[in-house]
Formats: sequence, structure tokens, C-alpha cells
Amino acid sequence: MSSNWNTLAELDPLWTILSDPEKKFGKWDPKDFFSTGAQEAERVLSICKANGINVSYGKLLDFGCGVGRMTRGFATYFSSCVGIDVSEKMVHLAKEFDTQLSRCEFVTSETQVLPFADKSFDFIFTVLVLQHLPEKRTILNYIAEFVRVAKPNGVVVFQLPNEVPLRQRLQIRRRLWWLLSSIGIPRSWLFKELGLAPIKMNGIARNEVEKFIRSCGAKVQAVERYDATEGLYHSYYYFVIV
Repeated sequence: MSSNWNTLAELDPLWTILSDPEKKFGKWDPKDFFSTGAQEAERVLSICKANGINVSYGKLLDFGCGVGRMTRGFATYFSSCVGIDVSEKMVHLAKEFDTQLSRCEFVTSETQVLPFADKSFDFIFTVLVLQHLPEKRTILNYIAEFVRVAKPNGVVVFQLPNEVPLRQRLQIRRRLWWLLSSIGIPRSWLFKELGLAPIKMNGIARNEVEKFIRSCGAKVQAVERYDATEGLYHSYYYFVIV
């Protein structure tokens, strides 16, 4: 996975993280891009409050941080924030974009075991990340890891599609990317000229996710639609108390 995301970090990192069709090919203004992180952080914490979820504003983990959009968005509220990502190039960009690292730390890890001790974080968050993992069992493994590194009464919030329709599961653009890149066609040309990318979409049914969370010894406090305008498939925010 790191190879894919390192490539995309070189080609169009901001669009790769927040794929607005009008912002592709370097059209995101960094200020506007990072403001979306601040807005989303405010939204997530408002949902917590509305559902009676008590948040301790100590240490936060942003899983799949990319260039630090959400890490920085939450930094206004938390004493310290750690962003972790599989892509070394994304993490390098996160450090470059963030000129005030007093509250933010960015690290790289490719392992399926998070490099943190049990009960390390007050709040664990991830959005638009789990859906790109290659297998459902990998997604569930990370959810279990979130529960492991959360402190007692800590909060875990993650976004995940409920189901990806059959037509979308075929993912022709991703398959063409691999086919054409395997025969030596430059990835930059595939991305810029053909609009291809190696991004996978995955999902897990809501009842399966909730059952798995309970099996980890955690409680689903609330489930909210991530984006009511999603058309081809929809996803949820899961709000979990450990």
C-alpha cells in the first residue's frame, strides 16, 4: 500500500486525500483544503456532544493522516495530536505544511499493529481511510487496534462505507492502472492523461461492524451518516466508547 500512496503523494496529494473532481491536478488551495479539516473536526465533536459522548481533550490519534488535514483540524481542541500514515511521502508533506508542530507529531508505519502501547490515546479518529484498505479483515484488524490503544472511556470515531455496489467493486480504473503500469507506462501519464488511480474501495455492512465492535469489548454509542449526498453507496461515522 505504501507504494501506491507514495506515488499519489507525488502526483496530487491534496486531491488524493479529498477527491473533489473540481480540485484534481493540483487545484486545491492549501488554505481551503486545511479549512475543511477544521470544519470536519468541529462537526465530529458536535456529534459527540449531541450523543452524550464525553470527550477528554488530551491525546488524539489520527489514523491515515495523509498530509495532516484532520490532525491539524483537531489540534485546536486537543493537547497533543499524533498523525500516522503508511506513506512516508505523505508524512513528509504533513511536516512541511505544518509549521507549528508544538501539538502535532507525524509518524510513518506500515504494520498492522499500531506502534503504540495499550491505552495510549483519549481519542482515535479516521476518515476516508479504512475504505481504501485491500481486505475486510485488515479493516477489522485496525478497528480492534483502535480499541486497544484507546484509554478507558476513550472515544473511537471512524468512517466506513456500508456496502460498495457490485458495479463499483469491479473498479475498472484501478485494474487498468495496474495493467498499464505493469507494462511500463508511466504512472504520471496514467493519472494525468487517462484519469486512472490505484485507489481501492471497500466496505462492511453496518450490522457486521457493530457486532465486531461489541466483540472487542467496546460500545457503539452512535452511528451517523457520513455524507447524506453520497449516491452510489453510503457510509457511516461510528462513534465508539471503549
